[in-house]
Amino acid sequence: MSNQTEINPEINATVRNAEVGQATVVNPDILTAPSKIPAGTILAGKYEIAEPLCASTGEADLYRCKCDGKEYVAKVYRRRRAVKPEVITVLKSIDSPYVAKLFDTGVYNDRPFEVLPYYKNGSLQGKRFSLAELKETIIPCINEALKVLHQNDIIHKDLKPSNIMLLDDNKTVAIIDFGISSVVEAGNTVLVTKTGMTPEYSAPETFRNLFLEESDYYSFGITLFELYCGYTPYANMDAEQIARFTAVQRIPFPESMPQELRDLISAVTYFDITNRNKKSNPNRRWTYEEVLGWCNGKKQVIPGEGVGLAAEKAIPPYTFLGKEYKEIPALIAALAEHWNDGKKQLYRGLLSGFFKNFNPEIAKFCLDAEEEATRTAGKDDVIFWNLLYRIYPELSGFYWMGQIYESLPALGRDMLERLWSNDTSNHSYWDSILTNKLLTRYLAIVKSQNDALVSASSALETAHTVVGRSNRDTMMNYYTMAYLLSGQKLFAIGKKRLQNVSELTAHMKGLLASSYEEFEDFCHELIDYDDTLDVQFEAWLIALGKRTELDAWRQGLQDT
Repeated sequence: MSNQTEINPEINATVRNAEVGQATVVNPDILTAPSKIPAGTILAGKYEIAEPLCASTGEADLYRCKCDGKEYVAKVYRRRRAVKPEVITVLKSIDSPYVAKLFDTGVYNDRPFEVLPYYKNGSLQGKRFSLAELKETIIPCINEALKVLHQNDIIHKDLKPSNIMLLDDNKTVAIIDFGISSVVEAGNTVLVTKTGMTPEYSAPETFRNLFLEESDYYSFGITLFELYCGYTPYANMDAEQIARFTAVQRIPFPESMPQELRDLISAVTYFDITNRNKKSNPNRRWTYEEVLGWCNGKKQVIPGEGVGLAAEKAIPPYTFLGKEYKEIPALIAALAEHWNDGKKQLYRGLLSGFFKNFNPEIAKFCLDAEEEATRTAGKDDVIFWNLLYRIYPELSGFYWMGQIYESLPALGRDMLERLWSNDTSNHSYWDSILTNKLLTRYLAIVKSQNDALVSASSALETAHTVVGRSNRDTMMNYYTMAYLLSGQKLFAIGKKRLQNVSELTAHMKGLLASSYEEFEDFCHELIDYDDTLDVQFEAWLIALGKRTELDAWRQGLQDT
């Protein structure tokens, strides 16, 4: 999806930034497209316009200007009421190297403008950084900027790489663009508003029109993910899909991301804000103090992971594969990661023997699993899986037979990539997930509120157990599972990724314009001479909500 800031979703007025593909939906006081301000024009009595900048946004035009030998940027808005007056008042009082200084404001030809610093090195959009670079300068700078803003009761509401600028040293950064920011009223810490959000970077609560200081930190976490990986974890998903997954799922991390950075991003993007005001409870989203501690190397509890949370999680040392474990969550995660060795701990009676001395309840869980395995042949993997989540239901991610995924969307994305590259190595793994109905089991464990996902997963698992299903049926189930879990709606053609039918149509028109033979070959890849659709194509259309049209098409074939 595009990097989109929605200022007023009810108003259908869109201005597109041709350079970066961003779309901004603006307010009803939008003005007609302005003529360019000529060079030499003086703003606020002292800032001389030098030239327009090509990096103008959808909501304003940017100009480089000069005053007393120094360079500035004049941001001339296309809306009469651009930045809230109360935000302007506070910004003028802030003097931090990490927050863009608001030097002056005024009106030119009925258009409000601001005078800001000129950042010659541009924004962080499209740039990637190592863990060392992030930890040394970028993370501390943004953390200090958010501290200053929040101390002054400003919630930014739209933190993302394009709103973070590199300073002249090409290392430190500053936050800009307060066009949709808000000032929280005195005595409050919560802002309820429909104004503003960029879905890919937005916290779960903001989809319910709730904005907090913690919401900015969630956006901070998604921003760090992109600055390291080059993409956001929820790219190519629409707002509804993002809202659905972020409400109950952790962010799916690539294996290449260092654990240290994963910990930070997990902590600042923790979805549950129930305990936000209970500073003694580690199950809350991190903000300034915790991020500062992380930068200084302080060992801290990661929200939702249970490490060191309560006395009942502590256990006497348990040695597994040469390493001692003193907490239940860490031990369970290790058993799940080292699947076959973990099963040996269970079925040789080592786990039940260990827990019976101090936790009879868990010991009984283990004994029940041992007994069930003796009565049910061939189900040792499922029994082991059930036990792990029974002992520790908060186990982070989806663990099955030694493969680890941060969430179901991460599993779905991995499936798509493997399917697109014709990698068959995980087919038996996916088959075991569907056959053992682990999707619905897992959704029940994490208490998913997404009834549609639960229902679709159940139907998929049922379809996969049909006796005598064809190879095409199996592949259809795999693609359906991949699209369902990932939330992505991409159709892969070589290295191209098409997001909707319009893009497919445009691709086909391009083929037709260049070569009818190429166009015809492509059409026969989508549907063969027996009117059988390509598996990926059919699953993609269903993911786009085109099942009714497909059924009507098939009925039409039967009627002819």
